[in-house]
Amino acid sequence: MTRVQLFAFILQTQIGIAVLSFPYDLHKAAGADGWISVLVAGAAVQLLLVGYAMLCQRFPRQHLYQFAPLIVGKWLGNLVNVVYILHFTITSSLILLMEMMFVELWILPHTNPGLIIVANCIVCLYMAKENIRVIARYHALITLLIIIMVAIMLTNFSTMDFRYLLPVGQEGFQAILLGVKSSVLSFLGFEVVLVLNSDIQTQGKSIIPPILWANGLATAFFLLIVFICYLNFSPDSLDFIPQPVPYYLNGISLPFLERLDLIFLSIWLVKVTSTQISYLYSAGKGLGLLFHRNEHKKAIYYLVPLVCLTGIFWRSESRVQFFEHITQFDSFIVLSLPIVLLLFAWLRGKRGQLPL
Repeated sequence: MTRVQLFAFILQTQIGIAVLSFPYDLHKAAGADGWISVLVAGAAVQLLLVGYAMLCQRFPRQHLYQFAPLIVGKWLGNLVNVVYILHFTITSSLILLMEMMFVELWILPHTNPGLIIVANCIVCLYMAKENIRVIARYHALITLLIIIMVAIMLTNFSTMDFRYLLPVGQEGFQAILLGVKSSVLSFLGFEVVLVLNSDIQTQGKSIIPPILWANGLATAFFLLIVFICYLNFSPDSLDFIPQPVPYYLNGISLPFLERLDLIFLSIWLVKVTSTQISYLYSAGKGLGLLFHRNEHKKAIYYLVPLVCLTGIFWRSESRVQFFEHITQFDSFIVLSLPIVLLLFAWLRGKRGQLPL
């Protein structure tokens, strides 16, 4: 995987399921100052990524599942690996559940959700079992879709009212911090860099620039989405619109184009599937190392059907909320563990060696 493909991989994984409802969740937490929370969260993630890159550079050509046992020992290291495998699997299940909920609500309300889940399963199985170069090329290819999504969002300026953002700082520091928490969870996806480290061809260059650029552009994209929704919906009305992005697009009618919301959602489905593929590959790579002699393909053959069965039998709003609570809890553990591993590696002088 080249550094450009790494950039595309991280960007595609970050911009996924949270796009449709992120402004609503952010407004509930931080009110009209939510856009400040996005900037702070983006900066915080940049710092985390620098720490992740420093950890990865201590163990070149090795991924998280390989160097965690080297740092903290076999048993504790394998426990760390299991935590990450569960995180990637549960997050992938949550993505599928939320995707089906949005599809049923906005695109195919009369279609059997089971058929959509089976189609999703086939696509994820077909892609996630491939080697990382194939998946990275796919992510790089669909990066252009982000430009189309941005263009669709910027088709209407007539209904924007900048007074909705004033006065700046009206919600207070505590509300902004709550918004940062919500934003960081929506930015999830950058942690897969720990699993990709063994496959990155740096040619003597640092991995820091591509991952920082990826997160920077993801931050800019989410900031754009937040600004558009905040400027088009009053603070009082935004609290009652759980999916403001398709709701906003549904009201736009161009002389030569109708139903921009369906066009946007069709592109969004491709993006969500790419995010899910990234998570399934990351979980499969850990299972492959633990149980299948480092062959992730064998793990994918049962991991993907398991996730899709979850989508069939757990498809309800209450169960989606249950998975969200689990993800919120485990995400902060998963995001902080690499920094702890970096400190342990530094204190104990642990370093990997380049293979001959």
